[in-house]
Parts: sequence; C-alpha cells; structure tokens
Amino acid sequence: MYDKFGQFINGKWKNSSGGETYDVINPATEEIIGKASKANKKDIEDCLKSAEKGLIIWKNTSPWERSKIIRKISELMRKRRSDALSKWLTLEVGKPLAEGIAEANGSADIFEWSSEESKRIYGETLQGRTPDTKIHVYYQPVGVVAALVPWNFPITLASRKISTALSAGCSVIVKPDVITPGCIMELVDICKEAGV
Repeated sequence: MYDKFGQFINGKWKNSSGGETYDVINPATEEIIGKASKANKKDIEDCLKSAEKGLIIWKNTSPWERSKIIRKISELMRKRRSDALSKWLTLEVGKPLAEGIAEANGSADIFEWSSEESKRIYGETLQGRTPDTKIHVYYQPVGVVAALVPWNFPITLASRKISTALSAGCSVIVKPDVITPGCIMELVDICKEAGV
C-alpha cells in the first residue's frame, strides 16, 4: 500500500536512502497494513535542502497564483475524499468511512479558506509616537515550516498547518505520525498534483 510513496523530496517520491521501513498497523484488526518508508538522517538533510530551495520559489510566487494552487488542492481533496483520503483514515486511524469523508470535506474547506486568505496578507501603516513618524508593517515569508501531525485527526491537522504555511508563502516539511503515514502521503500527493 505504501509502495508509491516514501519521502517526498525535490518534487519526487523516493524510498529511504538506507531502505529502512516500519510496519503500519490497522487498529481495528491489528494486522499489518504495509511497510512505510522510514526517513534517516541523510533523508532529513536532503529534505531540509529541498525545502530551502522550495522556499525561494514559493515565496516569490504571487499571492494570487498561490491562491489558485491552494484552491486546486481543495478541489482535488473533494474529488478524492471517498476513494482515497477517507479510506486511509479508516485503515490507519480506525474511523468509520462516514467520519473519514467528513474529515476530508472539512480539510478541503480549510484549504479553500486559506486560498482566499493568501490574497489578503496586507501590511499596515500606523501613526508613530510623534506626528512626523509612521510605522510600516510588512508581512513576509520567514522560512521553512516544520509541521508535526498527530495521529487522531491527521488530515485536518495537516491541512491547517500546510495550507496556512503555503498561503503565507512558506515551504513546508510535514512529519506524519508513524500510525498514519498514508493519510499524509496521500495529501502531499494531492498538493503535488495541484502544482505545489
């Protein structure tokens, strides 16, 4: 089940450089779902370098273009909610399929909201303490965002972190919980397909 995934680095899925894997367990049956690729130190270093390169590209992408791409993620999530995202949630988290669909829909809403907010990251001009001074506030992407995602609502929590970072012009490194890697890998694959 995890064969098409691994670590997403430099725009491509690849297995751990050392070939390490770990078992992912279905909580309902306690059976092994599959073996997920386990990142090692070299993979993490490659990931950081890739994210730094991605930051330069993404922060220089116009807010309107970022908005289009983030909205596309939302649209793809809605298309894949029942056939992919919700099934991952059922297998890895143990949620009933209906709850998985609800989580996928709510997560798509988060991306949709963030797509609109990316166009509204305005600065401010404030009056200073004296009549001849003004304070200018500029909002700029500051760097790579590290997003650690817990197991209980993996798609929702990842969506909050990924969408807001992308909206602000930052690149993101996402680290899923070992219990739910497929959920996040599927979401990252959707982000790739949308043009991130």
